[in-house]
Amino acid sequence: MMNLIRADFYRISKGWVVYMPFAALLLLHVFLIAISSIQENVPTDASGLLYLEQVSLSFTQLFFLFGVIPFVFCVSVPSFSDGTMKNDIAWGMSRTRLYVSKLLVLMMLAMLLYVFYIGSGLAMATVLYGFGDVAAGSWVNLLQAMGAQMVAVLAVCSVMMFLSFLLKKPYVLTEVLFGILLIPVVINMIANLFNIDLSWILYFDLMSTIERFAFVSLLDGRTILIGFGVVAVWFTATLVAGIAMLRKAEIK
Repeated sequence: MMNLIRADFYRISKGWVVYMPFAALLLLHVFLIAISSIQENVPTDASGLLYLEQVSLSFTQLFFLFGVIPFVFCVSVPSFSDGTMKNDIAWGMSRTRLYVSKLLVLMMLAMLLYVFYIGSGLAMATVLYGFGDVAAGSWVNLLQAMGAQMVAVLAVCSVMMFLSFLLKKPYVLTEVLFGILLIPVVINMIANLFNIDLSWILYFDLMSTIERFAFVSLLDGRTILIGFGVVAVWFTATLVAGIAMLRKAEIK
């Protein structure tokens, strides 16, 4: 499996697409900071830490939109279009190992990008506003939030990898992945339109869970348990379904 992972990283590193998410997230931070400055919404106690707490950890949908989704197309989609998947299977490679290796590559790229996303935002805001005062326990709270979000990001990677193997066609996959990011927005629109409480549905939505984990230190134990339960179910279900689907699929 390590050979498959190394081969994927080598192939991905040769293309320019893999570097676009890093550039896009840098521009995203520039945009968010600029908008706050133009609208004069910068708080008097602005700092790198405050930006990390109130912006970076809360705008995770944009992280997936500009970061993780392009990685999905780098990792899985070319395997179908260029015949790599078919060749690997023809050489006797286990389909389970193929699927798991692709998922591991996507998860490692997502973790690398998440650290870059958090670190670059903190660095840019610190240059402008200073690092900020570190209150007692603030680092523990931030690390808890980032750790919880990173676990949930792995589950989103599993869902996206499953969908890429299910749909295969790039344009269809793009629409579906964008749709996943909009689920919380659509649910809130429906709730407001019909004046009904649909907040309970968001407890089963991964994107909402990730945003909720940004303030994990403020959540009660039941909410945290539900969040990690949802993450575990989504990850396990899509992993098992993806492997089963590939094992039965006809690869052309």
